[in-house]
Amino acid sequence: MEDLPLITEMDKIPLDVIIRGLEAQYEIEKNDYWASYLAYFYYEAFKKYLNENNFDRAKEFLEKSKNVVYDYRYHFYYGLLFSKLLDYDNAEIELKRAISLNPNFYLGYYELGNVLYLKKDYDEAIEMYMKSFELNKEFALPLLKIGDVYFENNQLKDAETAYKAALKIEKLPEVHLRLGVLYNTRYQFENAEKIFKEGLSIEYKAEIAYNLSYTLTRLGKHFQALQLLKELGRNYPTPEIYNELGLLQKNLGFYEEAEENLKLAGEEFLENYYKTQLFTKGMKQEIIDFIKSFDPEYAEFLVNVRKNKEMIEEKLAKVEFPFSELNEVFDLTNEDGEILLDEFLSHLNVKNVGEKADEFLKYIPYLISNMYIAGADPIIIEKNAIKTSVSLFGDGEGLVLAKTLLTFYFSFLFENANIDFVIDKTLEIISEFYYPLSKKIADMLENEKTSLDDFIENYKNPDNISEFIIQFIELLSYHPTIEELQPLSDTPLARIISFLLQL
Repeated sequence: MEDLPLITEMDKIPLDVIIRGLEAQYEIEKNDYWASYLAYFYYEAFKKYLNENNFDRAKEFLEKSKNVVYDYRYHFYYGLLFSKLLDYDNAEIELKRAISLNPNFYLGYYELGNVLYLKKDYDEAIEMYMKSFELNKEFALPLLKIGDVYFENNQLKDAETAYKAALKIEKLPEVHLRLGVLYNTRYQFENAEKIFKEGLSIEYKAEIAYNLSYTLTRLGKHFQALQLLKELGRNYPTPEIYNELGLLQKNLGFYEEAEENLKLAGEEFLENYYKTQLFTKGMKQEIIDFIKSFDPEYAEFLVNVRKNKEMIEEKLAKVEFPFSELNEVFDLTNEDGEILLDEFLSHLNVKNVGEKADEFLKYIPYLISNMYIAGADPIIIEKNAIKTSVSLFGDGEGLVLAKTLLTFYFSFLFENANIDFVIDKTLEIISEFYYPLSKKIADMLENEKTSLDDFIENYKNPDNISEFIIQFIELLSYHPTIEELQPLSDTPLARIISFLLQL
């Protein structure tokens, strides 16, 4: 036992072996030297069993430590035990005893703050966290927890200040996670993206990557989010991750992959699984019957569309379609009207996703043509729109353009909905897939707009897809007639809206 002073270096020796050796030595030499070592390892055993939720064994080692050395640590660890048992009143009592025996014990104040936080005694919790931090200015966790208190009470500015203060002391990924979630809550997605990526650069944590994937989707960076979720699915497979991955794949037009992952998501997310099967297997009655148990309104919509298929097709046939590109895509679809994507992209000489974004005005007619050629089948209409738009224009603006046009097309073709209602519905959808654009549109709609005449008089072609979508919604917000759009009849914008108004 001569080498016991070096025991901290002997981390490969099993804990129970160390304790038996120290107990034997302490029986021989009952002095403070061996007592301190033995008490230390009793507490190590306590922590081991506490983490394993073996509370009876943990309590045994607490009592053993008290019989060897009684000090503030005994009450501190008893407080942790009571907290683990959800007995917060006794945990508070024991932790207060610990700091009364050692008023400079900063961990005691911190753990007491945690117990008070769990008891929702927020003011006193903050007081204990501040006391802990004052005793050790290098200890960042109290500031993190102060941020949590403010966050829980919706004091988001104060929470942000506390989290930022914690990061100045130590770059803890947990703080990056909290601060990023706070920014998401405040719709500050650019800030959230930055702080999440900083956290991941320090240490990869699944929670940060998962929250970052949400942030990226709100910023229109869907392919980046897709890669994050795929990695999470490989390394941390859970139903929630499979569900989010499957939904994102469905939104981007990867329907077979989406179905596979949504099946892995399990019973909790069956609704999403069956809805995706519509895109892989078609509008089969057995699939609609399953959907009816989850979403009767959507199932009824599908049934009504099938029932009124001929009437809807007659309605489409009477419409004056505005784009000659329709003739090109006839030979690029299968017998159901679904676009043959590889042949379509080859026809347009498209080699990379999104490469036509700068020429969107030239290629939007193909998107509208691919929707129209699908006839009265809402599933194929959506598949054609999503696949075409994402392939031509990318995962950000391209996806939102498809979602915008689909919302109006479905609402007018199948539901004969009110324009203002459809604008509100579209704004919600854009917010989900590209929040910065939805904010611009909302600001435009809330602020005093010009008149329809002024819009037409001052019109100029948009420079990008986002500007096109803003113009599209603004022009529809004036409730124009087809005749009123005549001055703009040579523009893709007016021709698309005239087409929709015919429906």
